[in-house]
Amino acid sequence: MNIKEEIEQFLSSMPLNHEFSTKWFKTELSKQFNRSQDCYIPSDYCYDRTNKGINHEKQPHYFLYISRGKYRYVGKSYQYKGNIEQNPRNK
Repeated sequence: MNIKEEIEQFLSSMPLNHEFSTKWFKTELSKQFNRSQDCYIPSDYCYDRTNKGINHEKQPHYFLYISRGKYRYVGKSYQYKGNIEQNPRNK
């Protein structure tokens, strides 16, 4: 199973509009799939943010960025029409 499949499986039981921290997300996925926490980067899967090196058009989206380290799960079919913030890594 690849990282995207692991995230999708993990999210299948998460309620819509659930707010969570980066730390919680990484810890829970790492425990469930026995993979390094560094593999799971929620900002890579945001509607309203994009990281350097991520093809935003091809990447699946599940979350809205709330504030540093905080996200909201809105689902894969969410209709986002706002701006997309460029978030360069190592900022």
